[in-house]
Amino acid sequence: MQEHEAGRTPFLSAGDAHLQAMSLPIGEIVRLLLELLDATTVAVIAGVSETRAVHSWLGGREPQRPQVLRFALQLAAMIANAGEAEICKAWFHGSNPNLNDRVPMIMLRDFPLSDVQRDLLGAARLFAARPGTGSAG
Repeated sequence: MQEHEAGRTPFLSAGDAHLQAMSLPIGEIVRLLLELLDATTVAVIAGVSETRAVHSWLGGREPQRPQVLRFALQLAAMIANAGEAEICKAWFHGSNPNLNDRVPMIMLRDFPLSDVQRDLLGAARLFAARPGTGSAG
């Protein structure tokens, strides 16, 4: 793990973020995504129209696209810690110049993961390496 700033919760390197996202139960993945994003954003990423579905995943119901949620957590853990939820949300919602001005959450919703995974990881690594983070991803 990389220390973000003295006294702050550490954010995760690309490798640690991947390990976390692949190792946790899906309910925990959703809980962590809700801490960093919000139910509406998680619903968009997952390709569902209601936040009620997101909350049902906390109770044990299996989402239709768990691999996309795992990957979203991997990205989120690379770019922000729990104290930086607004930064994380802005990254998922914003037009990203490293993605040809596409929006990460819309890419996750609209395209097969295999088609966007590499580009999104690259953009997350670049963002994680921004000045003041102490990480090169």
